Amino acid sequence: MSTPLRFVTPIHLIGNAHLDPAWMWRMDEGLESFSATCRSALDRMSETEDFIFTCSSAAHYAFVEETDPLLFKRIKRAVKLGKWKIVGGWWVEADCNLPSGESFARQALLGQRYFFSRFGVIAKTGYNIDSFGHNGNLPQLLRKSGIENYVFMRPEEAEKHLPSALFEWVAPSGDEVLAYRLPLHYSNYANTIREKLEMLSQYPLYDSSAPWMLFYGVGNHGGGPTKEQIKQIEEAKSSDHPEIRFSDPDTFFKSAKKTKQPQRYTGDINPHSIGCYSAHSEIKQLNRRSENALAQAEICSAMAAGLVAAKQNTAAFSQAWQNVCFNQFHDLLGGVAIAEALDDVITMYREALSIAEREQRVAWQRLASRMHTLGDGEALIVFNASGFEREEIVEFELWHPDASEKGDALNAITIEDAGGNALRSQRVESSGKIGNDRVRFIVKCLVPALGYAQLRIKRQAPVPIVSDELETLTVNEHELSNAHVGITFDGISSRGHTLTELFYAPAEVFDDPSDTWGHGLTGFTDSIGFFQIKKISVIEQGPLRARVRVVSVYGSSSLTEDFLLEADANCMHVRCHLNWQEQRKVVKLRYPHNLDLARAHYETPYAAIEHPIASDEHPGQSWVAASGYRSGVRAGLAVLTDSKSSYSVDAKYLNVTVARSPLIAHHAPPHVLSELQAMRYLDAGEQSFEIRLLPHLGELTHSEIAEESQKMLRPLIAHSESKHEGNLPIESSGITIDKSNILLSTMKQAEDGKGMIVRLFDASGVATNAKINCSLLSAKWSAKFKPYEVLTFRIMKGKVSKTNFIEC
Repeated sequence: MSTPLRFVTPIHLIGNAHLDPAWMWRMDEGLESFSATCRSALDRMSETEDFIFTCSSAAHYAFVEETDPLLFKRIKRAVKLGKWKIVGGWWVEADCNLPSGESFARQALLGQRYFFSRFGVIAKTGYNIDSFGHNGNLPQLLRKSGIENYVFMRPEEAEKHLPSALFEWVAPSGDEVLAYRLPLHYSNYANTIREKLEMLSQYPLYDSSAPWMLFYGVGNHGGGPTKEQIKQIEEAKSSDHPEIRFSDPDTFFKSAKKTKQPQRYTGDINPHSIGCYSAHSEIKQLNRRSENALAQAEICSAMAAGLVAAKQNTAAFSQAWQNVCFNQFHDLLGGVAIAEALDDVITMYREALSIAEREQRVAWQRLASRMHTLGDGEALIVFNASGFEREEIVEFELWHPDASEKGDALNAITIEDAGGNALRSQRVESSGKIGNDRVRFIVKCLVPALGYAQLRIKRQAPVPIVSDELETLTVNEHELSNAHVGITFDGISSRGHTLTELFYAPAEVFDDPSDTWGHGLTGFTDSIGFFQIKKISVIEQGPLRARVRVVSVYGSSSLTEDFLLEADANCMHVRCHLNWQEQRKVVKLRYPHNLDLARAHYETPYAAIEHPIASDEHPGQSWVAASGYRSGVRAGLAVLTDSKSSYSVDAKYLNVTVARSPLIAHHAPPHVLSELQAMRYLDAGEQSFEIRLLPHLGELTHSEIAEESQKMLRPLIAHSESKHEGNLPIESSGITIDKSNILLSTMKQAEDGKGMIVRLFDASGVATNAKINCSLLSAKWSAKFKPYEVLTFRIMKGKVSKTNFIEC
């Protein structure tokens, strides 16, 4: 006979339906299951007066609205009656480590505005009960989305100790939410309701003085609460404990706020399933490309709106962001879904990229067509969608049919800026293999913030540029260096091993017999070999840039790394092409940091976090940095990537996990593989990505690294324009920010069409007072930023007001 239940404080039982619309199901099956779950929940309401149903994810509701209007009408009525509770406030239950800070803003913008427009409410409780860990800046991102509370489940206590199940979670900015880690799972797959109630007092963090919240419902993929589960709750209420109640998360948190002051916690809540940080390289890359392409396209569109009053295609941008946000569902962006679902994800990302590229191209052309481009030579317009002035190399190609028709190759050109000053240029390898009809050049130019510059190209030999300060490059098969930074490929250097010297280390391979998620792991540490260098070649050698190519092999796999260094740069670019053919293995690129007393910081969404020096794998955004001392001098190394998100920093190396090849959608335990099953592995085949290496002496601020990251992820845009008259100036600057640690993230049309939205953030972790002059929008203002704070402004007819992510 069961022991009678005895509780002092309320036990809130939450009827929910955790929906994974695509993991072991295709997306169409998953979304249909949501409709079926909704019908089931509505039926339970008609049968049980006190029953309350809780559900998240605006994308799922939008699917029902589109496909079953009568069912959607029933849901609206249940919400109005208080029987159906809306939580989450996001488009989906997203991965909470890998999306960019701006993506979290868009999750809320899409989700909360949808809920308000359809149901007249916004969610007050954040809800990610199955996501694989949670970044430490989430409290700020939630607060700026209108969310006060947060419920999650993973990682569980055995993976990550927390001071209590209920706690105040504090972001670096000081923003906080009341958070609750759900005990005993979100469903009843393993335990009945009666068993959960009996087990609660044995939960490691159990506190009899606080209220508790338990979830119930069927399985992992919908279905919702059952008649039998509801019957068990009613029996427990009547016979054991009157404080057991049908409830919802908002009600629970209201009750919790009346109890004793909860403990405070600062930091991320990781790890869980570290394999999800690196599984499926293509999806990880498409996500980051889409995030940045859309942000850059919106800024370009805003530039066109400000300079020529062009109308923005807000519907197209909304559709593209819906695609990106849907794909950030934790199992999808985590790369652990079945192959059919992952193929759908790739299609949706590519649609988003197509929209971004089209809208950006339209914006450039709108501006270029209004510029005065008459004059000697050809016009090359370079656009800068960043909030800071940029002087860097831009690449462009010219069509030169005289090469094949007349035998006249175009090996050099003259390029001048708007003031008639000659700029250094260099011919490099073109993208096509069609002889000399298509030629590619690089030129270093200065482009104003949120603006453009017009260059003039003359197809003739350039006048030599004479300078006493001309930077020089050393390039051979042993070394690539300039006066600031260098790398040696065999340990021998003409620079005498300076403190900013980089040393090439071959990629390392690790055994990985784990499942797709990497369950039970904290790092990949079973080293089984290294790539072996096959050939080192000098590919480019010119006045602006040199390139050395290192080709290495491991088993049936090959890796090509092109190290590019500009004459006066302090950052080295590495273009990588990997042909990965191994199975159940992991490959990492390694960069020796050679630091004493090293500390490691990882970029998180709109912030950064420190982790201990160890072999543990941690999620990161586009950069990771090690700092400490080298030969008694303060020094460090930052590594930036355009598509990777799994890193570790140990006592010797800064490691980037670049490929991982477990079975697709293999979950173990409890599932056992059969020898007869088809075996498909992740990351098989070719992939290309970019790395940037930023060694330094002294301190390198996080905002300096973030600025370099934005240069990599949102490159300058070169556009060739024919000759015509126009009324726009040949050069334009759209914004000045007096503090370099305040970066522009977003500029877009407001969702209600009233004015423009400008989002800025502190990338340094230092409280800052900044002055902003946005001449593009005829607005000036000052703002106070807390450490790593994100601020959103609405600008309408030159007037500035502060708003939040959901623009309310």
